[in-house]
Amino acid sequence: MQDRDYQADVQTPDQPTTELASPWARLAAFIIDTLIIGIPALILGVVAFVSGEDEASFGLILAGLAIFIVILVVQLVLLGTRGQTIGKIALKIRIVDAQTGAHPGWPRLVLLRTVVNGIITGILFIYWIVDSLFIFRGDHRTIHDLYSGTRVDKV
Repeated sequence: MQDRDYQADVQTPDQPTTELASPWARLAAFIIDTLIIGIPALILGVVAFVSGEDEASFGLILAGLAIFIVILVVQLVLLGTRGQTIGKIALKIRIVDAQTGAHPGWPRLVLLRTVVNGIITGILFIYWIVDSLFIFRGDHRTIHDLYSGTRVDKV
């Protein structure tokens, strides 16, 4: 009979059940998502700035705003249902519950990680920098991962 250490096979709740996403994969996904949301917003801003107050320019602004809203809704639906945004899908990473590895649910994904994090960042820009630097910890979890009880894993 082989002498085997069964304790080594037991996973503790904070051990990932899959491989953690690298900081670079998370950064690349963030850049993709920012471009997807930011390009329509930039176009919208340029059109609003360059155009006068005629009806045609107002129509372009409304079209740009509609595109921006559709992209934002798609991103939030993907995030809430899959734990992924378009950038995370492209990089094959997803947000999971830090304890179980399961889908964390819409409130934690959208409300805590996205809305609350956005509000804090809007009030204290330095928070965004510190939050981003937390990604270089051993577990690659940012501040918003910690307070929402999530982590980002490879799919």
